[in-house]
Amino acid sequence: MFGFLSKKGKKENCLKAAANGTVVPMAESSDETFASCMLGNGVVIHPTDGMTAAPCDGEITVFMEDSKHAVGLKTEYGFDLLIHIGIDTVSLEGQGFESFIKLGQKVKAGDKLIQFDKELIESKGLCADVIVIVLDSPDLMPIEYVTGIQAVAGETVVAKF
Repeated sequence: MFGFLSKKGKKENCLKAAANGTVVPMAESSDETFASCMLGNGVVIHPTDGMTAAPCDGEITVFMEDSKHAVGLKTEYGFDLLIHIGIDTVSLEGQGFESFIKLGQKVKAGDKLIQFDKELIESKGLCADVIVIVLDSPDLMPIEYVTGIQAVAGETVVAKF
């Protein structure tokens, strides 16, 4: 009777927030390279704390072990993501970052990736934004980004396709 309320058999493909905070369009990144979408489009999250989570199921394909500020993820959907913590945070050489991942590790949506000290980053005059980039690929399907919202890491949908 209320068949219109169910989505039988149709799983919505999506990415969840990689951090808690306010989600804004990539064009609003304070870094020109990210804002220009040179690497790909995505979202920027102004974090309320220092926790990052996997936005979907996938495998860790890149991890900056020394600086711990960036993670590459091959998604279950076949495309690649780059999760970049902060702007110029590579200069901290890992100070204030704690990793919960390793290269080749399989992760599920919501799994903890990296904890970072937001206050330390900001005290050094750096931006602590968490940037989630869907890396450009010729086979990439159209993606609708959800911005202008408050997100909960690993729960709130920030992209649909």
